[in-house]
Amino acid sequence: MPTDPLTDIVRSLKLTGGVFLEGEFTAPWAIESKITAEDCRPFMPVPHQLVAYHVVTDGEMIVALENGQEHVARAGEVALLPTNALHTISSESGLQATVGDDLVLPPAEDRLASIRFGGGGAKTRILCGFIASESGPCPMLDTLPETLIIAIEDIATLNWLEASIAMAARELTAGRVSSSAVMAQLSELLLIEALRAYLETEKHQNGWLAGMANPRIAHALVRIHQSFANPASIEDLAEETGMSRSAFVQAFSEIIGISPGRYALFQRMKIAETLLGETDLTTSEIANRTGYDAPEAFSRAFKRETGISPIKWRSENTRNMRD
Repeated sequence: MPTDPLTDIVRSLKLTGGVFLEGEFTAPWAIESKITAEDCRPFMPVPHQLVAYHVVTDGEMIVALENGQEHVARAGEVALLPTNALHTISSESGLQATVGDDLVLPPAEDRLASIRFGGGGAKTRILCGFIASESGPCPMLDTLPETLIIAIEDIATLNWLEASIAMAARELTAGRVSSSAVMAQLSELLLIEALRAYLETEKHQNGWLAGMANPRIAHALVRIHQSFANPASIEDLAEETGMSRSAFVQAFSEIIGISPGRYALFQRMKIAETLLGETDLTTSEIANRTGYDAPEAFSRAFKRETGISPIKWRSENTRNMRD
Protein backbone atom coordinates (compact mmCIF):
# COMPACT_ATOMS: atom_id res chain seq x y z
CA MET A 1 0.00 0.00 0.00
CA PRO A 2 1.24 3.55 -0.73
CA THR A 3 2.65 5.47 2.21
CA ASP A 4 3.49 9.10 2.86
CA PRO A 5 7.08 10.38 3.25
CA LEU A 6 6.75 10.72 7.02
CA THR A 7 5.78 7.07 7.40
CA ASP A 8 8.54 5.99 5.03
CA ILE A 9 11.29 7.82 6.89
CA VAL A 10 10.12 6.63 10.33
CA ARG A 11 10.08 3.04 9.05
CA SER A 12 13.60 3.48 7.70
CA LEU A 13 14.76 4.08 11.29
CA LYS A 14 13.99 0.44 12.18
CA LEU A 15 12.41 1.34 15.50
CA THR A 16 12.11 -0.97 18.41
CA GLY A 17 11.10 -0.44 21.99
CA GLY A 18 9.60 -1.86 25.10
CA VAL A 19 6.78 -1.40 27.58
CA PHE A 20 8.12 -1.97 31.06
CA LEU A 21 5.69 -0.55 33.61
CA GLU A 22 2.01 -0.11 34.42
CA GLY A 23 0.99 2.46 36.98
CA GLU A 24 -2.19 2.98 38.98
CA PHE A 25 -2.32 6.20 40.98
CA THR A 26 -4.90 7.80 43.24
CA ALA A 27 -4.90 11.52 44.02
CA PRO A 28 -2.93 13.17 45.41
CA TRP A 29 0.21 11.70 43.87
CA ALA A 30 3.44 12.81 42.19
CA ILE A 31 6.44 10.80 41.01
CA GLU A 32 9.72 11.67 39.31
CA SER A 33 10.30 9.74 36.10
CA LYS A 34 13.07 9.02 33.59
CA ILE A 35 13.92 5.93 31.54
CA THR A 36 17.07 4.29 32.91
CA ALA A 37 19.54 1.73 31.64
CA GLU A 38 17.91 -0.90 33.85
CA ASP A 39 14.54 -0.29 32.19
CA CYS A 40 16.06 -1.16 28.81
CA ARG A 41 18.15 -4.18 29.73
CA PRO A 42 15.31 -6.77 29.45
CA PHE A 43 14.75 -5.65 25.86
CA MET A 44 18.09 -4.77 24.24
CA PRO A 45 21.60 -3.42 24.81
CA VAL A 46 21.16 0.06 26.25
CA PRO A 47 20.54 2.42 23.30
CA HIS A 48 22.26 5.80 23.24
CA GLN A 49 19.07 7.63 22.24
CA LEU A 50 15.64 7.05 23.78
CA VAL A 51 12.12 8.40 23.50
CA ALA A 52 10.04 7.89 26.64
CA TYR A 53 6.25 7.76 26.63
CA HIS A 54 3.26 7.30 28.92
CA VAL A 55 -0.10 6.06 27.61
CA VAL A 56 -2.94 7.36 29.81
CA THR A 57 -5.72 4.75 29.83
CA ASP A 58 -7.84 6.19 32.63
CA GLY A 59 -8.05 9.58 34.36
CA GLU A 60 -5.50 12.33 33.70
CA MET A 61 -2.10 13.56 34.81
CA ILE A 62 0.21 16.57 34.63
CA VAL A 63 3.61 16.17 32.99
CA ALA A 64 6.08 18.77 34.33
CA LEU A 65 9.63 19.41 33.13
CA GLU A 66 12.54 20.83 35.09
CA ASN A 67 12.21 24.11 33.16
CA GLY A 68 8.72 24.63 34.61
CA GLN A 69 6.71 23.70 31.52
CA GLU A 70 3.58 21.65 32.24
CA HIS A 71 1.27 19.63 30.00
CA VAL A 72 -1.95 17.78 30.81
CA ALA A 73 -2.46 14.27 29.39
CA ARG A 74 -5.91 12.67 29.65
CA ALA A 75 -7.34 9.21 29.00
CA GLY A 76 -6.81 8.32 25.34
CA GLU A 77 -3.68 10.48 25.07
CA VAL A 78 0.01 9.69 25.02
CA ALA A 79 2.68 11.89 26.61
CA LEU A 80 5.81 11.52 24.46
CA LEU A 81 9.22 12.77 25.65
CA PRO A 82 11.53 12.78 22.58
CA THR A 83 14.71 13.44 24.56
CA ASN A 84 13.84 11.27 27.58
CA ALA A 85 14.01 14.38 29.76
CA LEU A 86 13.71 14.05 33.53
CA HIS A 87 10.11 14.88 34.38
CA THR A 88 7.43 14.64 37.04
CA ILE A 89 3.98 13.15 36.52
CA SER A 90 1.33 14.03 39.07
CA SER A 91 -2.33 14.58 39.87
CA GLU A 92 -1.79 18.32 40.41
CA SER A 93 0.91 20.97 40.30
CA GLY A 94 3.18 21.73 43.21
CA LEU A 95 3.20 18.34 44.94
CA GLN A 96 6.42 16.89 46.35
CA ALA A 97 7.48 14.10 43.98
CA THR A 98 8.59 10.64 45.05
CA VAL A 99 11.28 8.92 42.97
CA GLY A 100 9.41 6.43 40.77
CA ASP A 101 12.12 3.75 40.93
CA ASP A 102 11.60 3.47 44.69
CA LEU A 103 7.95 2.42 44.17
CA VAL A 104 8.27 -0.23 41.46
CA LEU A 105 6.91 -3.69 42.24
CA PRO A 106 8.50 -6.60 40.31
CA PRO A 107 6.56 -8.18 37.44
CA ALA A 108 4.17 -11.02 38.17
CA GLU A 109 3.20 -13.81 35.75
CA ASP A 110 2.02 -12.30 32.43
CA ARG A 111 2.15 -8.82 33.97
CA LEU A 112 4.49 -5.90 33.77
CA ALA A 113 6.34 -4.34 36.67
CA SER A 114 3.94 -1.95 38.37
CA ILE A 115 3.45 1.00 40.69
CA ARG A 116 0.43 1.41 42.97
CA PHE A 117 0.65 4.75 44.73
CA GLY A 118 -1.38 7.68 45.98
CA GLY A 119 -3.75 9.09 48.55
CA GLY A 120 -6.96 7.24 47.65
CA GLY A 121 -8.68 9.88 45.52
CA ALA A 122 -9.37 10.11 41.78
CA LYS A 123 -7.72 7.28 39.84
CA THR A 124 -5.26 7.52 36.95
CA ARG A 125 -3.89 4.51 35.05
CA ILE A 126 -0.89 4.69 32.73
CA LEU A 127 1.43 2.40 30.78
CA CYS A 128 5.07 3.42 30.40
CA GLY A 129 7.42 2.54 27.57
CA PHE A 130 10.25 3.70 25.35
CA ILE A 131 11.23 3.85 21.68
CA ALA A 132 14.74 3.36 20.31
CA SER A 133 16.15 3.35 16.80
CA GLU A 134 18.20 0.40 15.55
CA SER A 135 19.58 2.69 12.82
CA GLY A 136 21.33 5.04 15.23
CA PRO A 137 20.53 8.71 15.93
CA CYS A 138 17.20 10.08 14.69
CA PRO A 139 17.59 13.60 13.22
CA MET A 140 13.97 14.51 13.83
CA LEU A 141 14.26 14.03 17.60
CA ASP A 142 16.58 17.03 17.85
CA THR A 143 13.87 19.21 16.30
CA LEU A 144 11.01 18.25 18.62
CA PRO A 145 10.02 19.88 21.92
CA GLU A 146 10.75 18.02 25.15
CA THR A 147 7.11 16.97 25.54
CA LEU A 148 4.37 16.17 23.03
CA ILE A 149 0.81 15.16 23.90
CA ILE A 150 -0.74 12.91 21.23
CA ALA A 151 -4.50 12.45 21.13
CA ILE A 152 -5.49 8.92 20.12
CA GLU A 153 -8.99 9.90 18.98
CA ASP A 154 -9.94 6.58 17.40
CA ILE A 155 -11.08 4.31 20.26
CA ALA A 156 -10.18 1.30 18.13
CA THR A 157 -6.61 2.58 18.00
CA LEU A 158 -6.53 3.02 21.77
CA ASN A 159 -7.83 -0.52 22.21
CA TRP A 160 -5.10 -1.73 19.83
CA LEU A 161 -2.48 0.11 21.87
CA GLU A 162 -3.65 -1.54 25.07
CA ALA A 163 -3.81 -4.97 23.41
CA SER A 164 -0.31 -4.51 21.99
CA ILE A 165 1.05 -3.55 25.38
CA ALA A 166 -0.65 -6.57 26.99
CA MET A 167 1.03 -8.78 24.38
CA ALA A 168 4.35 -7.10 25.16
CA ALA A 169 3.88 -7.99 28.81
CA ARG A 170 3.35 -11.65 27.92
CA GLU A 171 6.40 -11.64 25.65
CA LEU A 172 8.49 -10.07 28.40
CA THR A 173 7.81 -13.01 30.69
CA ALA A 174 8.79 -15.38 27.87
CA GLY A 175 11.95 -13.44 27.03
CA ARG A 176 10.84 -12.53 23.51
CA VAL A 177 10.29 -8.77 23.70
CA SER A 178 13.58 -7.78 22.06
CA SER A 179 12.40 -9.28 18.76
CA SER A 180 8.76 -8.26 18.99
CA ALA A 181 7.21 -7.10 15.72
CA VAL A 182 4.32 -5.74 17.78
CA MET A 183 6.62 -3.38 19.67
CA ALA A 184 8.23 -2.22 16.42
CA GLN A 185 4.80 -1.44 14.99
CA LEU A 186 3.70 0.29 18.19
CA SER A 187 6.87 2.38 18.25
CA GLU A 188 6.38 3.41 14.63
CA LEU A 189 2.75 4.36 15.23
CA LEU A 190 3.51 6.54 18.23
CA LEU A 191 6.40 8.40 16.60
CA ILE A 192 4.53 8.89 13.31
CA GLU A 193 1.48 10.28 15.11
CA ALA A 194 3.64 12.58 17.25
CA LEU A 195 5.49 13.96 14.23
CA ARG A 196 2.30 14.33 12.20
CA ALA A 197 0.53 16.19 15.00
CA TYR A 198 3.49 18.52 15.50
CA LEU A 199 3.77 19.23 11.78
CA GLU A 200 0.07 20.08 11.62
CA THR A 201 0.05 22.40 14.64
CA GLU A 202 3.39 24.18 14.26
CA LYS A 203 4.81 26.13 11.30
CA HIS A 204 8.50 25.53 10.69
CA GLN A 205 10.59 27.88 8.55
CA ASN A 206 13.62 25.61 8.29
CA GLY A 207 15.15 22.42 9.64
CA TRP A 208 14.19 18.77 9.36
CA LEU A 209 10.49 19.24 10.12
CA ALA A 210 10.23 22.04 7.57
CA GLY A 211 11.77 19.64 5.07
CA MET A 212 9.19 16.98 5.88
CA ALA A 213 6.43 19.53 5.28
CA ASN A 214 7.79 20.20 1.77
CA PRO A 215 6.80 17.29 -0.55
CA ARG A 216 9.90 17.51 -2.76
CA ILE A 217 12.41 17.88 0.05
CA ALA A 218 10.58 15.21 2.04
CA HIS A 219 11.00 12.80 -0.86
CA ALA A 220 14.74 13.54 -0.95
CA LEU A 221 15.06 12.99 2.81
CA VAL A 222 13.31 9.63 2.56
CA ARG A 223 15.54 8.62 -0.36
CA ILE A 224 18.67 9.53 1.60
CA HIS A 225 17.59 7.60 4.70
CA GLN A 226 16.52 4.53 2.75
CA SER A 227 19.72 4.13 0.74
CA PHE A 228 22.78 4.50 2.96
CA ALA A 229 24.37 1.39 1.46
CA ASN A 230 23.73 2.66 -2.07
CA PRO A 231 23.57 6.45 -1.72
CA ALA A 232 21.79 8.43 -4.41
CA SER A 233 23.75 11.09 -6.25
CA ILE A 234 22.71 14.74 -6.08
CA GLU A 235 21.68 14.47 -9.74
CA ASP A 236 19.44 11.48 -8.98
CA LEU A 237 17.83 13.26 -6.03
CA ALA A 238 17.19 16.37 -8.13
CA GLU A 239 15.67 14.32 -10.95
CA GLU A 240 13.45 12.34 -8.60
CA THR A 241 12.12 15.56 -7.04
CA GLY A 242 11.47 17.12 -10.43
CA MET A 243 14.00 19.95 -10.02
CA SER A 244 17.20 21.02 -11.66
CA ARG A 245 20.38 20.20 -9.78
CA SER A 246 21.05 23.80 -8.79
CA ALA A 247 17.45 24.48 -7.77
CA PHE A 248 17.33 21.31 -5.69
CA VAL A 249 20.61 22.04 -3.89
CA GLN A 250 19.50 25.60 -3.16
CA ALA A 251 16.04 24.58 -1.89
CA PHE A 252 17.39 21.73 0.23
CA SER A 253 20.14 23.90 1.72
CA GLU A 254 17.77 26.77 2.55
CA ILE A 255 15.17 24.53 4.20
CA ILE A 256 17.36 21.95 5.97
CA GLY A 257 20.25 24.29 6.76
CA ILE A 258 23.02 22.30 5.05
CA SER A 259 23.54 20.98 1.53
CA PRO A 260 22.10 17.57 0.57
CA GLY A 261 25.61 16.17 0.17
CA ARG A 262 26.67 17.26 3.66
CA TYR A 263 23.40 16.04 5.16
CA ALA A 264 23.76 12.60 3.57
CA LEU A 265 27.42 12.34 4.63
CA PHE A 266 26.59 13.34 8.21
CA GLN A 267 23.88 10.66 8.43
CA ARG A 268 26.19 8.00 6.94
CA MET A 269 28.89 8.83 9.50
CA LYS A 270 26.35 8.62 12.34
CA ILE A 271 25.33 5.18 11.11
CA ALA A 272 29.00 4.22 10.95
CA GLU A 273 29.54 5.36 14.55
CA THR A 274 26.57 3.29 15.70
CA LEU A 275 27.84 0.20 13.89
CA LEU A 276 31.36 0.70 15.24
CA GLY A 277 30.18 1.13 18.81
CA GLU A 278 27.37 -1.41 18.99
CA THR A 279 28.37 -4.27 16.65
CA ASP A 280 31.35 -6.46 15.88
CA LEU A 281 31.18 -5.74 12.14
CA THR A 282 34.54 -5.26 10.44
CA THR A 283 35.56 -1.93 8.95
CA SER A 284 35.03 -3.46 5.51
CA GLU A 285 31.47 -4.52 6.37
CA ILE A 286 30.67 -1.09 7.82
CA ALA A 287 32.10 0.56 4.71
CA ASN A 288 29.76 -1.51 2.58
CA ARG A 289 26.73 -0.66 4.72
CA THR A 290 27.46 3.06 4.50
CA GLY A 291 27.99 3.20 0.75
CA TYR A 292 31.77 2.87 0.29
CA ASP A 293 33.26 0.45 -2.24
CA ALA A 294 36.51 0.08 -0.29
CA PRO A 295 37.33 0.19 3.44
CA GLU A 296 40.20 2.58 2.70
CA ALA A 297 37.79 5.14 1.22
CA PHE A 298 35.50 4.76 4.21
CA SER A 299 38.39 5.15 6.67
CA ARG A 300 39.59 8.33 4.94
CA ALA A 301 36.10 9.84 4.96
CA PHE A 302 35.49 8.84 8.58
CA LYS A 303 38.79 10.34 9.75
CA ARG A 304 38.13 13.51 7.76
CA GLU A 305 34.78 13.95 9.50
CA THR A 306 35.64 12.83 13.05
CA GLY A 307 39.36 13.50 13.28
CA ILE A 308 40.25 9.88 14.14
CA SER A 309 40.30 6.53 12.35
CA PRO A 310 37.39 4.07 12.66
CA ILE A 311 39.61 1.65 14.62
CA LYS A 312 40.61 4.31 17.14
CA TRP A 313 37.04 5.60 17.39
CA ARG A 314 35.82 2.08 18.17
CA SER A 315 38.46 1.55 20.87
CA GLU A 316 37.57 4.86 22.55
CA ASN A 317 33.77 4.65 22.31
CA THR A 318 32.61 1.03 22.36
CA ARG A 319 32.62 0.71 26.15
CA ASN A 320 30.58 3.87 26.67
CA MET A 321 28.00 2.99 24.03
CA ARG A 322 27.46 -0.56 25.29
CA ASP A 323 27.31 0.18 29.02
